[in-house]
Amino acid sequence: MEGLKNFSVVYLLPYAADADAVRDRSAAHYFRHSGIVVAASPEQVVYELRRSGGIPVEVRAIRPTSNFFNPVSRDYKQQFMLAIYFNTEAGLSAGRALKLVIEAENGPLRQRLNLAYLILDGGGSFLEAMDALDFFDQTTLAIMEAGERTGTLSNAINTAVEHYQARATTLKILFGTAVFTAVEMTFSILSLIGNRVAVLPAIEKEISENATTEKIQSIKRGIGVAYFANDLMLVLSLALIVFAVVCAYGYLNGSQKLRRKIDDIILRIPAIRDIILHGAVTNSTKVAVSLIRGGVDLIASMAIAEKSSRVPRVVDYWHGAVMRIQDGEDIAHALAQNPLENSERTLIRSHTDRTQLARAFEVIAERRAALAQRAARKFQVFSFVATLVFALAAVLIALLVALIQSEGTMSSLNAL
Repeated sequence: MEGLKNFSVVYLLPYAADADAVRDRSAAHYFRHSGIVVAASPEQVVYELRRSGGIPVEVRAIRPTSNFFNPVSRDYKQQFMLAIYFNTEAGLSAGRALKLVIEAENGPLRQRLNLAYLILDGGGSFLEAMDALDFFDQTTLAIMEAGERTGTLSNAINTAVEHYQARATTLKILFGTAVFTAVEMTFSILSLIGNRVAVLPAIEKEISENATTEKIQSIKRGIGVAYFANDLMLVLSLALIVFAVVCAYGYLNGSQKLRRKIDDIILRIPAIRDIILHGAVTNSTKVAVSLIRGGVDLIASMAIAEKSSRVPRVVDYWHGAVMRIQDGEDIAHALAQNPLENSERTLIRSHTDRTQLARAFEVIAERRAALAQRAARKFQVFSFVATLVFALAAVLIALLVALIQSEGTMSSLNAL
């Protein structure tokens, strides 16, 4: 599939094959159609169109776009899943429902959907095609897999939509915090750059040669301190920006290995760790609840729940539980491990059947979801304070520069 490309095509048919077809003005007995297809070459597109009875009018290769610069919105993902849901409710299989949704998409995103379409055409499974889309997170894919395993795909799609809606509040807090922090840091960095490029060099040039040697040395020491403090702030700012860009790239367009490394680093930051950990526990336990209630084998349920997260501590929890159960350990004790808290472990140890285990995980999911939102609000406060400290440091450096400039001016006046 490496040599395949997306093509925008316009062609004529003697009948209206879809609701978007219009009667052609030049050929009275034909209808004009347009769409996006995937093929190895324009010649293959023309061949396929003629074989199906069409007359090619225009075949244009679509330049591939980077997924990093063209992210899929959360609203589109929800609508995409709902479209699949409507088709499955009409009695179609999951794979056929997905194919119809892809065929109905004629916008710019069609080129991203075509790989999934080819997988379905080649006999691949619904889950393989969904994974190939590369814009659903691991939790959503795990929820879909749980639905397919239990024969409740329609309910799973609804659960996935609820998953996106539940994340919306936390994401809004984080996004608002990020915007505020970015604006404050931008102004502070511009001030630091101004000091480095214009103000401090100008002060150095304006030092009066008629001033006393002691005064000149004092001003130069002050300028040196200002340079050091200013450059230190700039280096820290640059490091933060590079770290943020690498993290964003790793999550949006990076490999699983890079994402895992980024997760390991981020989970060492207290202000962010709680948001990620509580959210990951929430998502994976929700998947486990769906599978356990659906009657899926417990080991298989935990294996799918493990795939719903990238956070190492959560992945290790489910993997470790599977290993302990296979080694003969009691289920309750195998599941009552970190990162579950003491009260949650007590709840897990108390269950006596699958129904109670599912309910226990449901309670844990609800509690962790609330903790994730609380942690997001704490992070908002922490970020606000940290940004103010950064801005205050930039202001203090500016005041130091102003003081040095004032001393230089006074020394020049006294020398006259």
